[in-house]
Parts: sequence; C-alpha cells; structure tokens
Amino acid sequence: MPEAHDAPDYIALVESWQPDFAAAYARDERNARRQPFGEYWRWVKAYLLEGGAGNAGWLVQSATLLAAVRDSAARARLAPLLEETGRRIAGEWAKDSAYRRIYSTFLQGRPNLVEWGRVLQRAANRDKGDGQAIEAAVRSIVAELDTMLGPAH
Repeated sequence: MPEAHDAPDYIALVESWQPDFAAAYARDERNARRQPFGEYWRWVKAYLLEGGAGNAGWLVQSATLLAAVRDSAARARLAPLLEETGRRIAGEWAKDSAYRRIYSTFLQGRPNLVEWGRVLQRAANRDKGDGQAIEAAVRSIVAELDTMLGPAH
C-alpha cells in the first residue's frame, strides 16, 4: 500500500488546499477562538496524509480504493467524490475536540473515523471491480456528512 510520504504530489496537493481550509476555519468562529489555525491545519494534514484510528491517510485510502476499480468511468466518477468527502471529513475532524462533530473512535462518539474506515474496507472487499459497492459506501458517508454539516457547497 502506498504511503503519503512516498507520494510528494499528495503533500503538494494538500498544501494547495490550505486557502480553502483557512476559509472553512474562519467560518467557525467558536472553534477559531479556541484553536489556533496552525493546530487546525496540522490535524487536517495528519488526517489526509498520515491517517489515524487504525486507518491510512485519506488520500492513500482513496488511491487504494480507486486501484481496485477496473471500470475507468467508475474511477473517474469516484475520484472527485472521494476527494471532496475526505476534505469535508478533514475540515470537521481537525477542529478542537470540544467543537468537532466527527470523532476518531466509537468510544468518543459517532460518527467516527474507525466506523467509516470499516465501511470502506467492507465495501472494497465486496466490490466487483465496477466501483458500485465503494460508491455506495462513500455516498452513505456523504449522506451522514450532509445531515450533520449541511450539503457541500
């Protein structure tokens, strides 16, 4: 499985997203009063690049999921969905623990990264290479995000 530190393009990609995350950070004034942007940004990058709670970083997870999809049209449809989903999760999970609505483990609360990691792994195991099981799993996570955070812009 590839690691984020083996893929400098992942690092550059995440760094290119910093202005978007800075804007999202600024919109949550309550969290911004409690958590400096540098700390928030460090957690965003950790989630996307390094992972946690027993899962690889989101970008590595996404690449692994996409590599199992043989259908090129499905891969093309899934790639931006996975990217946007990971960005939404990172932006919420990176907040101070007093204000985040996505947790690391089931012991902290729900929804959490461990459950979502398991959902994706089960989907990957049953996917037939057409991406349908993976897409359904990602869309179920998106539905939870939409309920919790409102639809993506």
